[in-house]
Amino acid sequence: MTQRVLVPYDSSEQADYALAHAVGAFTDAKIVLFHVIEPFADHTSAAGYDGARYKQRLETTEQMLESVADEYDADIETVAQYGRPVHWIVRYIEQNSIDHVVIGSHGRDGAKRLLLGSVAETVARRSPVPVTVVRKPPDGVELPETILVPFDASACARKALVYALEQFENSEVTALYAAYPPVDGTREMDTVFNVLEDWDEVRADHVSSVLDVATEIADEHNRTIETLNVDGEPANAIIEQADDTGVDQIIMGSTGRDGLSRLLLGSVAEVIIRRAPVTVTVVK
Repeated sequence: MTQRVLVPYDSSEQADYALAHAVGAFTDAKIVLFHVIEPFADHTSAAGYDGARYKQRLETTEQMLESVADEYDADIETVAQYGRPVHWIVRYIEQNSIDHVVIGSHGRDGAKRLLLGSVAETVARRSPVPVTVVRKPPDGVELPETILVPFDASACARKALVYALEQFENSEVTALYAAYPPVDGTREMDTVFNVLEDWDEVRADHVSSVLDVATEIADEHNRTIETLNVDGEPANAIIEQADDTGVDQIIMGSTGRDGLSRLLLGSVAEVIIRRAPVTVTVVK
């Protein structure tokens, strides 16, 4: 069955990067170029809510999408919809058999979106399918040569590693565990010191047990991967590792070992989407 890849598009530079990435990375897929018109974005009391004006805007949007699609030698379907972007993007994914989403890291309103919580972050959190957030233009290489998979042996991390191994057969994959002592929520300093002392004793065995799982998954897929561990708060450690090693892409699970609490506090995945220097794919 042909994959269907959704590319939310708002004519921004980042959206162009996302479309180029989707066309290059999903060569056999149908690309759905999707634009959401916010009905009241340009409303003024003088203009009113004029149905004819909205119809004209829809026609202009459809022409814009067709023009963009014609620039590519690919199977591209164009769709325009009125509403709120996040709402309609997620709804369209759920109702139209979308297999993957490729989206720019921010849109036309740029920094403001980032400060308020970007559409990309929200889509990555709510989408039921994998989401790839593209930060820079493709460099001519259709598939990443090197992939970093943050790995903590959780169910989501395992899915991310399997996805990387199955989707990118020729890429070099590194499973990274950011080892961090379990002191979150601990208030008493004596307790913190005890936890840190215990962590120092068990850290090596704990790290080995986590990364052994990554190696076992690779063995099951007849692949060889590199395993690596660093100390530090996970989001910062992952971003620093991506910066230092110059990987092409990060592929990660949507939540980690602490699951729901991370989502409520602002997940590691969302921080990485916001700050990573490279394309990030979040696997569900």
